[in-house]
Amino acid sequence: MDRRKALAGIAALAGTAAISLPSVAQAVYPNKPIRIFVGVAPGGAADAMARLFAQRVGEAMGATFIVDNKAGASGTIAAESAAKSAPDGYTLLATSPNVTIVSPHLYKQLGFNPQRDLEPVVLLGGGPLGVLVHADVPAKTLQELIALAKTKPRQIAFGSGGQGTASHLSAEMLANQAGIELLHSPYKGEGQALTDLLGGQIQLQITALNLADPHIKSGKLRLLAVTSKVRLPSYPHVPTVDESGLRGYESLGWIGIFAPAKTPPAITQRLAAEWRKARALPEVAKYFEASGMAYIPSGTPEDFVAFQKAEMIRWASVIQKAGLKPE
Repeated sequence: MDRRKALAGIAALAGTAAISLPSVAQAVYPNKPIRIFVGVAPGGAADAMARLFAQRVGEAMGATFIVDNKAGASGTIAAESAAKSAPDGYTLLATSPNVTIVSPHLYKQLGFNPQRDLEPVVLLGGGPLGVLVHADVPAKTLQELIALAKTKPRQIAFGSGGQGTASHLSAEMLANQAGIELLHSPYKGEGQALTDLLGGQIQLQITALNLADPHIKSGKLRLLAVTSKVRLPSYPHVPTVDESGLRGYESLGWIGIFAPAKTPPAITQRLAAEWRKARALPEVAKYFEASGMAYIPSGTPEDFVAFQKAEMIRWASVIQKAGLKPE
């Protein structure tokens, strides 16, 4: 009888230890560097937001975050690397809607399923884009640009961060509504496209205003319109695309953090909570204001899931109207 009691006690202790192991592992998270894959070259909006997240959340958690830029294939290379990583909280993905929402519409075969293999963690933020032209383009307003494009079909080239990115689809939506034909020049990131816009190799780009702001102020680029439904306090004199004649036009770029599917909820919830705290810091709030971006509060990973579902519907309509076909 004593021997049976002893064995039962050992079994009970073993069960208790087994149950407590995950909680112990989560309690010490993180205990090694956390890698954030970014599917664009340094200088783009996703890269900037990933580095802001890495810095602020890293400081709060006492952790080291490494931003790993894996540009190419419209961000799907980085996304696939993240999706196929261990779901332990040590690999994350910072991306825009082009990967998790748009890529399934544009590629017949992907090495992963964005909806199945990646799960939303937290929506970092987003905001309207700016319709920008090189200073030498003879168009002072969006209406003038549209009129010019109608006389020169496919002669006005617009740059983007790659096929299916927000900058690409925003321009496609604009062209579709305006009834014009533009020439798409995809790059491996918004920063590279902006460099060529500044150099005059391309004439048009719809991109994040935080990237273009210094060049707008210097006069090298001309901001014709913003893609939100209302004007921005930072550019009160600049009309919206809607005001410029394309009624109903709206395009908001956003950046979110994703994790491999089946990452423990305790980890994703903690990452989201730490970002909410970081976003409340005055210096981070000033960054958002100065960059022309807005904080889109997702609250929890569950809130981000609901937001993304609504975005799927919106972008699917844009892709269909633009006539983009899977490759």
